[in-house]
Amino acid sequence: MRKNSTSTKIWIILFLIPTAAVFCLLFAVPLFTTVVSSFTKWNGMEPMKFVGLDNYIKIFQSKDFLTALKNTLIWAAAAAFIHVPFGVIVSLVLFRKRKGWKFVRSSFMIPNMISKTALALMFTFIFKPDVGILNSFLRGIGLEKWTHNWLQEEATALFSITNIWLWYAALITLITFSELTMISSGLAESAKIDGATDLQIDLLIYLPLLKRIIGTGVVIAVVGVFKEFETIFITTNGGPGNATMNLAMMMYNRIMNSSQYGYANALGVLLLLLSIGVLVICNKLFAMDKED
Repeated sequence: MRKNSTSTKIWIILFLIPTAAVFCLLFAVPLFTTVVSSFTKWNGMEPMKFVGLDNYIKIFQSKDFLTALKNTLIWAAAAAFIHVPFGVIVSLVLFRKRKGWKFVRSSFMIPNMISKTALALMFTFIFKPDVGILNSFLRGIGLEKWTHNWLQEEATALFSITNIWLWYAALITLITFSELTMISSGLAESAKIDGATDLQIDLLIYLPLLKRIIGTGVVIAVVGVFKEFETIFITTNGGPGNATMNLAMMMYNRIMNSSQYGYANALGVLLLLLSIGVLVICNKLFAMDKED
């Protein structure tokens, strides 16, 4: 028996070695390098020069960082309080399986199959000030005074970019809909017999049972906007000024424009800490780490 147990452990170790090697190569080593280099002055070519907390001090003294952090947190709030609830509401509506629900489901999913790059390019044309669809529509219905250069005015740039991704919540809808199918139909049927309306069933039965999956959706959505880059890069490149700058875009600019790898990696560490903070908060709020 002991010989079989030892043999089993050896085989387990042998099968784990490739996975562990890939994990170290693609995740652990780059993460370690990022954290270590965040305490150095490094241009990516010359040897690293240890500067302690200098990069972090400069970051928190930078107005650009404060603007980027504010924009990042605004997007995080929009993801948590608009994007995720919208996806959950759509899943609840689809779960009723009214007439045409399959068509609506397919139509809702299609935009999410488009790459972020293509979607950003499409909205760049929609928001064009002269021949863009949005301004042309506003002129057509007599609201010419409402027209803007949507992506190049500070008052409208962040709002415009936010609407490129905000309403495309297919992933949230999909995972919520899958969770709904796992809930016993007897609960809703019993509630209907007792006179509960569809809204009451959603609020008092489904939503409490969906708490953990909603928490998972919040984590996915918020962490996703923390690292959002393509949309901003293609539409505004962080402008006008720093109106649409976020932490990911700021990291890119520091690397590509001034080769400040240490500074950029310090931003990456702060972004990682923000993501971990979101995970911890969601674990507490939605009891995601507790068993039934």
